[in-house]
Amino acid sequence: MTQKTYRIRREDAATGDLPVPGGRSVFRILLDEESVGAKKFALLVNEFDPGLTSKAHKHDNEEHGFYILSGTGIIRIEDERLEVTEGDAVFVPPGMVHEVSSTGDKPLKYVVIYSPPGPNVTLREKGAYGLAGE
Repeated sequence: MTQKTYRIRREDAATGDLPVPGGRSVFRILLDEESVGAKKFALLVNEFDPGLTSKAHKHDNEEHGFYILSGTGIIRIEDERLEVTEGDAVFVPPGMVHEVSSTGDKPLKYVVIYSPPGPNVTLREKGAYGLAGE
């Protein structure tokens, strides 16, 4: 029987590149069912190079939370444009179209929470690499 861990170190996270043209965009899946057994949420850290904007998308079943660690950006939810900076938190209800833009001269780094988990599974399937994703 393999014992699950309660702690994931940054270097052990399942890591991959987000499909955003024009720069570097990285995700790290830290806490989810595969890494620690969490069944009701997933916690990731994403980083977008300056000037990048994600594809507008929605999650039909998941509540989505962001916590900005560093940098500046814009999170658009439907027609609302929210300017964000370090320390800001943003909630996106299920089914709402949203996108993230990095607007400063430094990368936008932020925590992502999905509840229930779901998009994290898709990210793993698209090619996460690293110890936890092998």
